[in-house]
Amino acid sequence: MTGTEDDYLHEAEIYDVLWADLNSFDLPFLLTQAKEFGGPLLEIGCGTGRVLLPCMAHVDRAVGVDRSPSMLAQGRVNLSESGVPEERVGLVEGDLRDFDLGERFNVVLAGGQTMFHLETDEDWLAALATIRRHMLPGARFVAGVPVFQEADFTNYHNRQLFVDEIRHPRTGRRIALWDYSTFDFEKQSITRRRVSEILDEQGLVLERRHDIRRNIYRFPPEIRALLEQAGFRIEHEYGDYERTPYAPESEDFVWVATASE
Repeated sequence: MTGTEDDYLHEAEIYDVLWADLNSFDLPFLLTQAKEFGGPLLEIGCGTGRVLLPCMAHVDRAVGVDRSPSMLAQGRVNLSESGVPEERVGLVEGDLRDFDLGERFNVVLAGGQTMFHLETDEDWLAALATIRRHMLPGARFVAGVPVFQEADFTNYHNRQLFVDEIRHPRTGRRIALWDYSTFDFEKQSITRRRVSEILDEQGLVLERRHDIRRNIYRFPPEIRALLEQAGFRIEHEYGDYERTPYAPESEDFVWVATASE
């Protein structure tokens, strides 16, 4: 897996504020999948429970797996504040390639860019094998990833871009965030340096932090081949989370897959 032991150590508390826009991007689609296929539900890369906890309106039981202790700690805070009984939700620290929960599920979700945290094809195949072992007969694996186009490479490669300014949900302090991204086209990797600045009310920088994270991207033909090799059959694929048919110019690749016979 890429990055440090806990990539999100300094971002967990602000994650839900920073990425709130994702809730209007992929969450409605993922909720329809939870409602359609029912529980029990498994989410890999569950983080703070951004997807997992809203799914509890449609399933009786769910488990989320993530490798970041800090994100899971925030997820437990969010669970406590959600009003969902804790016995209905399990939050488990684990490596996506080899966790073992001792139970199987009717739907497995991977929100955000979870699959791009897997560095090699071997990591993908190990994770897919682990997912398949946790699926009930007829279960679905639902996930999506961005599809990088030439414009993305032009707009983001070796450029520093302002991300957002937010208020820390606990301290109320201003935080300005900047990203500097570098693409390695041969290795299909993105190395992102995130600079977080804590500001006073006049804009003076009180503290600056640099965090580096690397993701490995795959294109749809590679993903299709890996799913097939791991024993999955794609039932539906879309070019966005509104179920638009996938096309070469699509900005996302979203799939619903089941285990092959």
